[in-house]
Amino acid sequence: MEERQKARRQARAKERQRKRAENSASQKTGHNHLNILDNDQSSTDPLQNNNSSYPQWSWDHIRPWTILRRDTSYPEDQVRQIAHHDIFIIEKMTGWKTHGSNEAGSLEAAGAVKKYNPRIKTFFYLNAMIHYPGYEANNSFKNEWASRTCDGEKVFMFKQRYKWYNHSNLEFREWWINRALDIVSHDEMDGVFIDAIMKTSIRHFDCPDNEEAYFATATELRRRLPEGKLLIGNALRPKTNSRVGGYGNIRHLQYLDGSYFEGWMGDADSIAQAIDLMSAASKAGRLVLLNAGPAFKSKADKTTIDSMKSINDRYAFMKKFIDFPLAIFLLAVEPYSYFSYHYNVDAKTGGRNGRAAFDCHRFQELTRKLGEPKGSYSKEDEYVYSREFDYISVWVNLKSREVKLMVKEVMHDEL
Repeated sequence: MEERQKARRQARAKERQRKRAENSASQKTGHNHLNILDNDQSSTDPLQNNNSSYPQWSWDHIRPWTILRRDTSYPEDQVRQIAHHDIFIIEKMTGWKTHGSNEAGSLEAAGAVKKYNPRIKTFFYLNAMIHYPGYEANNSFKNEWASRTCDGEKVFMFKQRYKWYNHSNLEFREWWINRALDIVSHDEMDGVFIDAIMKTSIRHFDCPDNEEAYFATATELRRRLPEGKLLIGNALRPKTNSRVGGYGNIRHLQYLDGSYFEGWMGDADSIAQAIDLMSAASKAGRLVLLNAGPAFKSKADKTTIDSMKSINDRYAFMKKFIDFPLAIFLLAVEPYSYFSYHYNVDAKTGGRNGRAAFDCHRFQELTRKLGEPKGSYSKEDEYVYSREFDYISVWVNLKSREVKLMVKEVMHDEL
């Protein structure tokens, strides 16, 4: 027992040392040089900046993406709305009531959307750590693969309901990787979205090597991913530190084509770091998917939108709060950056907090002409940023959240 405890302490100390080195090097280099390659500037990008399979992109207007779930098949009107976007992440629990499993439901949803927009990129939901129900692949899951104390006596549970994964188990790794490979073998599915990457580094696990074990699992999936298929994840996050994920979790872009970006709308310092991370990821040739919702000014605003029965009323109310998240995106946008503005991810009528409002096409702010930038953002003061485009200029104070979005020519393209 004492030897096991000593080994755990040594492994934790080694991991803390690695993360401190990662943080220190990242903070010294500045936002234009955040390095995804374990701080070895001489290393070659393992993905070699290959964007041949990326979604469509241009400076014409803001490029939209969306993430949704619905436990039944999507109705025709929602399929058409989803098809307006460049990227569709198909959340867990999609279509299982209609089709019997998440896999079958997700493939049906992907195929339906591609009938209206063959160029849309569809992504299957795969959690890095949490064993969610509803998947056909779960029939072959073994309970011994669950994460537990090193003595094997206690199984860890997420929210007291779902098992955590143990990536140090090689048999489990094969099962997890093959789930992804099986789903992308279908033409309807363009890639895999890995959620909860930050949870691989949670400290309450007694065995300290899970984060590195997950990294090895994901890297092996990347190696075996068929040509033309994409791998993105919920990786980038501001305000992460040496205890959770290292500097912004940016090293996970070694095996990912890009990152979904949530949890960024905190204080001014957190938002500033988010801008830097988005900019760095884009300049490294990765997809950046900024997840944004209304920048409510009070709890009363959330209560108001939750009480609305009409989806049209929801869209009208959301329009009042779009400027701040949109301004942050405009400061960092580079090729292959995408923006999602929505409320809720459950597209089913009568779901929790009501039906999702997700159609970016409903907002003129997102469909008007953008044009190429005149350069990167300018920092006028500690928390004051600005940037110019052909048709729009943006000015924002991160601390006060004051925004000025100025349209140089009033024009609105029907997409």
